[in-house]
Amino acid sequence: MFFIIFLLSLFLSLIFTPIVRKIMIKLGVLDMPNLSRWHSEPVALMGGIAIFLSFMLSVFLRVTFNREIVIVITGGIAMFSVGLFDDLRGMPAKIKFLMEFVIAVAVTYFGIVCKIFPYNWLNIFINIFWIVGLTNALNMLDNIDGLAGGITFISLTGISLLAIQNGKVNEALLCIALAGSSLGFLRYNFKPAKIFMGDCGSLFLGYMLSTLVIIGIWQSEPHAIKTFVSPILLVSAVIFDTTLVTILRLKHGKMPWQGGRDHSSHRLVYILKNNERIAVLILYGIGLIGFLLGLITQKMNTLTSLIIAIIWCIVMIVFGIRLSKVECYQKLNK
Repeated sequence: MFFIIFLLSLFLSLIFTPIVRKIMIKLGVLDMPNLSRWHSEPVALMGGIAIFLSFMLSVFLRVTFNREIVIVITGGIAMFSVGLFDDLRGMPAKIKFLMEFVIAVAVTYFGIVCKIFPYNWLNIFINIFWIVGLTNALNMLDNIDGLAGGITFISLTGISLLAIQNGKVNEALLCIALAGSSLGFLRYNFKPAKIFMGDCGSLFLGYMLSTLVIIGIWQSEPHAIKTFVSPILLVSAVIFDTTLVTILRLKHGKMPWQGGRDHSSHRLVYILKNNERIAVLILYGIGLIGFLLGLITQKMNTLTSLIIAIIWCIVMIVFGIRLSKVECYQKLNK
């Protein structure tokens, strides 16, 4: 069943992505190069449509729906629509953030809430912060060919394994369907990218990642800290990039939502003398380590899980300090 839905979503994504690309080129929906973007040639945009369609079709064909899944998918459709509007017409960052917040509050209100802490108000706060935060983090991670799609695939694989371990079969099927859709898209998005996912893809993937963690993992073992830590390790590559670029932009007097060539991927490219593929593969490696640590900590006791998480956090801080020494802002202003 898991293999079938993965193959189905992968196959559909491989078919839909080039079709969407041709349509976008014909309509002139292209991401044009500029000083804040990494690519040097116009690239077709809105490949997220292919991810969305392949996921939705495979899910409707193979997944048994319950109330939680309906709420999550409804929220996903809303988030996809926000990204689609932003790709087509443009949307101020504050308005986009407000829409994300409204969707997060809505799905929380209808019951998609973690059960990690003994205080319901704290669970609700963490829930909304997690959905909005991870949605924006994945959106920001989509800054170089193949990065967001590959990291999403790695993270979803780990989330699906933890969901299966918790007996959440339908939730795991959603993860696997989305992983297949992401991998199929990656075939056309890895350097040199033929199409970008756009906000309709990155916002949708970020939202789905966050809510699948909630319904697949964070509701299975109430008040268990290690259950809280494991998914964070799984998506640590996403969190790392956003945290790094936010801190450094604020330090240099820039707003976190401003575009720029100052992400972890860009800094690695500068260090590696413009070898983009190796930079992306290194970040895949970080994603894989987070994937393994997330699975390992779920098997450990609470103290051991926290120690592993703290050590990994220290390693990432050291890595971030090294990347922060790369001068990006003067390059951007030249």
